[in-house]
Amino acid sequence: MKDGVPQIGLVDLDGGYRVGTFDRNDIGSKAELEPQVRIDAFRAAIEAAKLVSSKYKAENKDASAQLYETLAKAFEAQLD
Repeated sequence: MKDGVPQIGLVDLDGGYRVGTFDRNDIGSKAELEPQVRIDAFRAAIEAAKLVSSKYKAENKDASAQLYETLAKAFEAQLD
C-alpha cells in the first residue's frame, strides 16, 4: 500500500485471476508475465485475506472470517 492505494495484488475475474502491479486504473499489464511479480501478487493477496479473516474472527463474525480464510486458501493453491 502506498497512500492507501494497493501497489500489487489481484482481481478475481470470471475466467481467473488477473495479477500484478497496479498502474493507474489497471493491474497486471506487462508485469503479469513475470513469474516473480505473479508470485508476489498472490502472496500479498494471501496476507490481506488472512488479516481480514482475523479481524472478522475477533469481531465474532464467523461467516465473514470463513469467507476470507477460504479466499486465502484459494490464492495459496495458485502458488502450488
